[in-house]
Amino acid sequence: MTSAPPRPGSVALIIATYDHAHFLESAVRSAIAQTVAADEIIVVDDGSNDDPEDVTERFPQVRLIRQQNAGLAAARNTGWRATSSEFVVFLDADDRLLPDALRLNMGRLAEHPAAGFAYGSYIDVDADTGLRELAEFRPAVEGYAAFLRENPIGMHGTVMYRRACLDEVGGFEAGLPACEDYDLYLRLAHRSPPLHGPEPLAEYWHHRGNMSRNSALMLRCSLMVLGRHEDEARRQCLLAAYRDGVLGWKRHYVAVWCIDLLRAVRAKTFDTSLVRQGISLACHAPLTVMRAPFYGVRRAMRKLCG
Repeated sequence: MTSAPPRPGSVALIIATYDHAHFLESAVRSAIAQTVAADEIIVVDDGSNDDPEDVTERFPQVRLIRQQNAGLAAARNTGWRATSSEFVVFLDADDRLLPDALRLNMGRLAEHPAAGFAYGSYIDVDADTGLRELAEFRPAVEGYAAFLRENPIGMHGTVMYRRACLDEVGGFEAGLPACEDYDLYLRLAHRSPPLHGPEPLAEYWHHRGNMSRNSALMLRCSLMVLGRHEDEARRQCLLAAYRDGVLGWKRHYVAVWCIDLLRAVRAKTFDTSLVRQGISLACHAPLTVMRAPFYGVRRAMRKLCG
């Protein structure tokens, strides 16, 4: 970790990549095109089989750090610990920032020095069709309780962290295969409520390789992360919010699996991974899977039919 004190008003932008060099240039260009320039832009290569340097060597303001494959959380930790900026933003290599992202969140955090992080809305982009849709913005007005009920932050790239708060909680938990962002939100929101605004700050590109499409993995990790807060929820008389969260995650990921299953049926394709996901979901949420025909399929049909 850098020993230099954070420079007031400075911001670092971290892009972790694993076999996403073909997306990386667009992410880097979106980082450079900010109306308030990032003081540090770091790309962390998490042991890729492709070569991100083919991209980063064309941008002198970008620093490339290589490491053996250790997962997304570890790569993000490597990135922010190599910086000295007051604020930190993490962007996935297959997503893009909108031009005012840094300016808007820096303004919020500068006005409210007790807040640990700030976030905004985003635009969903279908990589296959090019369809763009403004995502629903969910303000976390209840602070910690809001994060027990759900993850109000739909896209990690819209979040800006105060570096001192990352230091206090130790950053991301490297042992988590997914939901490391949700875990961090919960730990930070427990200390202080986040800031938020409705403006879209980034583009979330959806494609076949998105980790968030693995419903079984995401449910397992969501429940693991949330489960660590059960005792604290009980102490704060927030068990109702916690239980809403457990049920909500089960319903959400079973419904996402139903959507993927119906898409496969409609396309007349057979994906064995969907079968494996269904078995795993049934193990973690048996009652929810049994009830899927009553709400999951209806939700899937609404999603597919508009």
